[in-house]
Amino acid sequence: MKNLRARALLAVLLASLLAAPGCGVVGQYVDLHGLRPLSRAERLFREGERLAEAGKVAESNLAFRQAVEADPSYQPALRRLAAAYAAQGRRRLAAYFYERLLAASPHDDEARRTLVETYQALGRLDKAAEAGRPLGIAVQAIDAASQPPLPSLWETFLEERAISGMAVGENTLFVTTQGGSLYALDRETGQIRWHFAPRDARPIVSAPAYSPAADRSLVLFGAENAVLYAISATDGRELWQFRAAAPIHGSPAVAGNRVCFGSMDGTLYALDRSTGGLFWKFQARGAFQAAPLLAGDTVYAGSLDQNLYAIDAQNGSERWHFAALSGVESTPLLEGDLLYFGANDSRVYCVNAKSAREVWHVSAGDSVYAQPLLQDDRLYATSAGQVLLALAPQTGELLWRYNARTFLTTRPACARGAIYLVAAGDPHLYALDAQTGSSLWAMDTGDWPATEPVVVGGALYLGERDGTVLAYKLP
Repeated sequence: MKNLRARALLAVLLASLLAAPGCGVVGQYVDLHGLRPLSRAERLFREGERLAEAGKVAESNLAFRQAVEADPSYQPALRRLAAAYAAQGRRRLAAYFYERLLAASPHDDEARRTLVETYQALGRLDKAAEAGRPLGIAVQAIDAASQPPLPSLWETFLEERAISGMAVGENTLFVTTQGGSLYALDRETGQIRWHFAPRDARPIVSAPAYSPAADRSLVLFGAENAVLYAISATDGRELWQFRAAAPIHGSPAVAGNRVCFGSMDGTLYALDRSTGGLFWKFQARGAFQAAPLLAGDTVYAGSLDQNLYAIDAQNGSERWHFAALSGVESTPLLEGDLLYFGANDSRVYCVNAKSAREVWHVSAGDSVYAQPLLQDDRLYATSAGQVLLALAPQTGELLWRYNARTFLTTRPACARGAIYLVAAGDPHLYALDAQTGSSLWAMDTGDWPATEPVVVGGALYLGERDGTVLAYKLP
């Protein structure tokens, strides 16, 4: 009796505290019905709910993820994450959290039915049948009209962090992740051959660079810890490393025995490919965000100080610089004597590589981050202004324009008369007619692409935000 009175008194006291000005925070830490402190997972879940009600989707999902990290079997957060990712069109990630929810609550029939539908939408009939078996759900075969335009060769999940970039070897696909790892995958099967992760793993935000050689092929990449790593392409052993003065966001460029890369403090480095020894360094006034271009005896690199630099590859001296109207975060493309690149001033530039004289520029509507693509006498450039431009490379004349649904920040790929591209926050891979820019098809990849599409040897490779690498067969 005394315990009941004490609990009633405590409830009255807490209710009065909640009613008092500035004391509503109590409900975030105490379950007023059970009169007990909330667990960390419960507190994070309530914060996620509050953020979701305020329309802050990314922040709410982060809070739900933190709740799951605090308690991996916390069902309310698992359910909310699955539903939130499904609403974003990120079906593969939604299926992942529905699977985890069913592991914690096997008799949740509603979650099981939704999981079956999710796998059916992904075209994973084997997974759909397996998920639906406890409820006797029959899975129908996909009719010919619903078949994806590109058949899947394989898909490989690496880790629960976004793919940063890819490089293609003779029979290997090298993949970096924002979790700070480098993977080597068999190009035919997607099987992981080896995995390298530095001891002080930090996020990697750029693609690796593959440098073949008869004696020792390398894979090189830089990371947020300001280290450039040289890894054996054969077995994943670290061969050498070089520590820069600031984080490295752009991929390195390799030619002959030179490795060139820039860092976020505005330093451009040239290293010995064999040993990692420093040849020279060049100092700009702004960060080098993108990969440089190493062509012949010259390094071309764009900086956030608004300049594109031409640097002597032998001694690091400046040959010339070209001033844009804003920062340059696009790797330049060289064809003959012409350099093509984009800038944050929304322009695509064509500059003479010998004289630094501007040949032409066109407006792309917003920042141009990706390296242009030159194919079959057409220059293709993407823009955060949600457009893909096809231009005449000599004059900049607009040949056609494609308007995307969201930002275009990565380079397109071209194969067999088709242009392939992906957009930010959009789960689709798009195919356009290279001659006219007309849409051929759009295919749901199951999550938001995180890398540019890479086309080689009759296959298209794509890295996703959920940590999955996809391989498709081209027609």
